[in-house]
Amino acid sequence: MTTNPNDRPIETAIRAFIATSLLYSEEGFTFSDDASLIRERIIDSLGVMELAAFLTQRFGVKVEQADVRPENFDSVAKLAAFVRAKLGAAHPRPEATPLA
Repeated sequence: MTTNPNDRPIETAIRAFIATSLLYSEEGFTFSDDASLIRERIIDSLGVMELAAFLTQRFGVKVEQADVRPENFDSVAKLAAFVRAKLGAAHPRPEATPLA
């Protein structure tokens, strides 16, 4: 399991969901955040769909069918980046106004 003193809540929630709901593990998520969820056979296609539903429920992000691809769903790190990108797009920062 990847432990990091600067651990982020999105990664923690994703790891916990995968461990309890997909792996049925009492030991937690024992893979690195960069481990390929598909290549390591951590999840299958149904698991991907369960992850999409979890991301919507837990983080309020809308997961489109086109979003479900390895670039977004193949590791905890990629899932967390996807969530952050979606959350950032939902709450864009106001543009800076140039000073006169």
